[in-house]
Amino acid sequence: MRSYHWFLLAAASLLVLSFGATATAASPPSPPLVQSADEPSTIWGGQHVELEFTKDGGTLEFDCATGTITKPLAVDAHGKFRVSGTFTRERPGPTMRDGNPAASATYSGSVEGDTMHLTVVAGQNKESMGEYVLVRGQPGHVMKCR
Repeated sequence: MRSYHWFLLAAASLLVLSFGATATAASPPSPPLVQSADEPSTIWGGQHVELEFTKDGGTLEFDCATGTITKPLAVDAHGKFRVSGTFTRERPGPTMRDGNPAASATYSGSVEGDTMHLTVVAGQNKESMGEYVLVRGQPGHVMKCR
């Protein structure tokens, strides 16, 4: 009878270990946020920002700036992303003859379902340009400073 209990305990332990190993195995990265030819672009919007993804990257509109993401955005198994691009400040009134210079930028954050948390850092000093919450399929609430 004791050997039967030992057998059940050993079998249960192996079962728990195998489930644990499966749960901790690395998952492949998630696909880009624009996934098919039927969906040529996808809008994500929030307060003071709108992001339009295409299969090649994305463009952003802020209240007083614009931005670009220069390659497709894909999230990892934990929903996190980090991608480079540009950030160009805008200001009301006349613009300089050469326009405003674009600064290199890093767009990072996470996606969970249809909600994205986005952090923007730009320029040589890695200045924070803000943190935003965007929702897939919603237009942004952007008030351009022109």
